[in-house]
Amino acid sequence: MKKEVVVEEFSGIKLRIYRYGSGSPSILITAGIHGDELTGVYAAYKLIEHLNNTEKMDGTVKIVPVVNILGFLARIRHNPIDHVDLNRVFPDGMGSTVTKGIIKTVWELASSSDYVLDLHCAGHYSYPYILSVYPDYDYVKTFVDNISWHVSIESSGQRGQLFIEASHQGIPGAIIETVGGRGYYMKRWGDELFKTILGTLNNLGILEYGEADKGKKHYGKLKRVKSDYEGFFKPYIALGQEVAEDDVLGEINGNIVKSPISGIVLGVAEGTYVFKGESLARIAESI
Repeated sequence: MKKEVVVEEFSGIKLRIYRYGSGSPSILITAGIHGDELTGVYAAYKLIEHLNNTEKMDGTVKIVPVVNILGFLARIRHNPIDHVDLNRVFPDGMGSTVTKGIIKTVWELASSSDYVLDLHCAGHYSYPYILSVYPDYDYVKTFVDNISWHVSIESSGQRGQLFIEASHQGIPGAIIETVGGRGYYMKRWGDELFKTILGTLNNLGILEYGEADKGKKHYGKLKRVKSDYEGFFKPYIALGQEVAEDDVLGEINGNIVKSPISGIVLGVAEGTYVFKGESLARIAESI
């Protein structure tokens, strides 16, 4: 069932909300909190299409495929009216009445759910991962272990994010960061994300899906490897690859760059010129 909720009376701006099934467990799935991260939006609409043709469900799925409506229209991260990052102001909101209305509506949906899953993009040269505060709460770790993707990392815990605030309120929340951003979606990873969501719904007992997977490895927080040099970075590592401390990550003008930690490579600066102090790679630390 589709419903449009007016989030700001003067402009008449509406938020599209899709609801399927009834009862518990109940999960809220959001995408497009950052308006230029379209792979999650693609996966959310693909899920909507799938659920429109699904008859048997044991629970409730609520989907907001585009949270940041105006940012999505402009293909930018924040709300262009007030320049607020919507994923930094939960649960109370700030800035314009549009932002506050969106935050209020989404938070009400989250507060009446058993789980919150937020879909984001980590960039075009990234590898998908689950982000949560799993070390802090057993119920969050249990939820994460039911998400059908194999890489889980620890969040910094920055307040104001939907999944963080939900987790602190006793509602297990997590982000799936996938590939894309800057106003573009990646179909391959959007299709993979769609399958991951279906697998998660299967693991939570909401619907049946034959390709569900609970295999997972947990990592610590994401660390940025910054350049000590200037020039064209030539990476020698692949996204999703495990590296050990002092493994060679690549080179810049003949200068070898080594990994400062052991972990998994979740981001890499590929095909670009880097300046001293810029990020070359993002590695989630082994624990």
